[in-house]
Amino acid sequence: MFGWAGTVLRVDLTSGKVEKAPLSDYLRLNYLGGRGLNTRILYEETGPNTDPLGPENRLIFGSSPITGTMVASSRVNVSGKSPLTGILGDSNAGGHFGAELKFAGYDHIVISGRAPKPVYLWINNDTVELRDAGHLWGKSTEETDDIIKQEVGDPGTVLAYIGPAGENLVRVATVINSEHCACGRTGMGAVMGSKNLKAVAVRGTRGVKVADPEGCRNLAKELQERLVHNMRYPTFSIYGTTELFDKERKVAPFPIKNIQEADTSDRFEALRHEAMKKKFGVKNRACFGCANHCQHFWEIKEGPYAGEKGGKVEFATQLYFGLLCDNTDPASILKAHKLCNQYGLDVGEVGQLIAAAMEWYQRGLISREDTGGIELDWGDYEAIIEMVHQLGRREGFGAVLGEGVLRAAAKVGNGALNYVSHSKGILATAGGDSLRANKAYQLGLATSTRGADHLRGALAYRPGVFLPSDSLWKGPKVGPMSSYDEQAGGVRYITTIATMADTLEICKFNTVRVGQEIGLKEMAALVTVTTGVKTDEAALQDIADRIWLVERSYLVREGITRKDDAIFGRVTNEPGVAEPYKGLKHDPDGWDRMLDEFYGLMGLDKNGIPTRSRLESLGLKDVADELARMGKLS
Repeated sequence: MFGWAGTVLRVDLTSGKVEKAPLSDYLRLNYLGGRGLNTRILYEETGPNTDPLGPENRLIFGSSPITGTMVASSRVNVSGKSPLTGILGDSNAGGHFGAELKFAGYDHIVISGRAPKPVYLWINNDTVELRDAGHLWGKSTEETDDIIKQEVGDPGTVLAYIGPAGENLVRVATVINSEHCACGRTGMGAVMGSKNLKAVAVRGTRGVKVADPEGCRNLAKELQERLVHNMRYPTFSIYGTTELFDKERKVAPFPIKNIQEADTSDRFEALRHEAMKKKFGVKNRACFGCANHCQHFWEIKEGPYAGEKGGKVEFATQLYFGLLCDNTDPASILKAHKLCNQYGLDVGEVGQLIAAAMEWYQRGLISREDTGGIELDWGDYEAIIEMVHQLGRREGFGAVLGEGVLRAAAKVGNGALNYVSHSKGILATAGGDSLRANKAYQLGLATSTRGADHLRGALAYRPGVFLPSDSLWKGPKVGPMSSYDEQAGGVRYITTIATMADTLEICKFNTVRVGQEIGLKEMAALVTVTTGVKTDEAALQDIADRIWLVERSYLVREGITRKDDAIFGRVTNEPGVAEPYKGLKHDPDGWDRMLDEFYGLMGLDKNGIPTRSRLESLGLKDVADELARMGKLS
């Protein structure tokens, strides 16, 4: 077998049993790896009666057949039933963990049960053992990394772990790895904490056997050359996603105060990518095998947070802890980002939750008594920092916010949910008026299989938006941004690219999704030279559709239908607040028309349920039969 290691590691934390099972031909050939294989295992082993925080839930780590081959494929998917949304939970992170897992000889880890006391999983090639982690419980992610590396005696060990947020079952807790990369969305850190699993530590010294070594080297070299000569490379490789700060305001004025208002002034100049890089930047770093060294090390050299150091700042940090909270202090944004990493919190969800809390405070829905004396005034970065602490410790009002937006808003009451935007329980306030205007982006968020998600089907990097040239768009024709027509095809295209990128563990910032070089053709070539299994674009399209339809069927089993494929709250209910989109309103008829078109392209009926014919055409008769038994299939 080439490409795949050929082994799935199964760990039952309740009994302490460890089993090395062969990777079946059915799974590897029909789902390849990563997100795809994780999804199928999760579908088979969890269901509507599974408690996301119960021992019967699964926590699955997945790599891919091309992981570890020096072609920007070192990412890892972590999957389980989500404690935040109650549906499919899945998240993806970069760094070196995926490659190290393959070097140790494993494609996936499937973790079940609950350990009677805190443990960590130590994997050193053939040696796999559970070790006591009682002394690590309560430690930050950075402390955990240092202590375990000392214990195993190998600084080259790569870890994935939780901080106090995961231990405290905060529903927006993440799994963090040694490179400060986070599996951020859907609360996988809380699943890990519910299992009393503090960390997974991996050291591998084996390589990855490929079918065509020379072809693999040549293809890797070709793709690396194309990536570095792409017109997006000069800025993205320096600034990463922080470069989007300027691009965002070219589309629409900055969204501030939880997108109640828009700002056209220069108050946020200190948050620009160039300004932050100049003042705080130390050096860049790449994930394993990637030419796009877009990660950043930073250091704060003056002010109240002097001496703080960290890495991996994204545009989301600037947007959520900055603009949405009306906070113009860049050092405090870096501090909030680092705290999220130390506690193991989702930067995106936490920043949006704090912005929502600030508006609830502004409107009198919550008081100082509710917040434990914190005055949640706009722009007060000390209040933001304190609320991050509360979230990580699950204390005070942070315990309320840590339950996620739907539970928090229900607790606050008085119409609190009217002042946020979400889909399936995940917040969707990014972009403000640009989000209100971009119908394809809205469609991608609303139909994402893990809740509102800009990294799956959302079409942001479209002709005329965020791309330096329209020539970089490789997908089908899309209509004007604010039109409901000719959008569904572009969203289907992006959904396919994102699904296969997650399945092959390729960074999306190296794909055609953002105007870069790797599309289905290149992915098919990578699979062929690595595994020896000859494939092409059509075959990968079918695999992507199979994975997406299994995910959609998982949601359908949990009760998701057409009524849930929407963005609820402010973005939909309120018109645009500033030119050029001032007064722009949501059109229900246009939305239904666009949704119908998307459903048809994806093999769903008018209710958003996969059709039997499409399921069976992809070899999913068992899924169709189960949905039929449940009365879900028409």
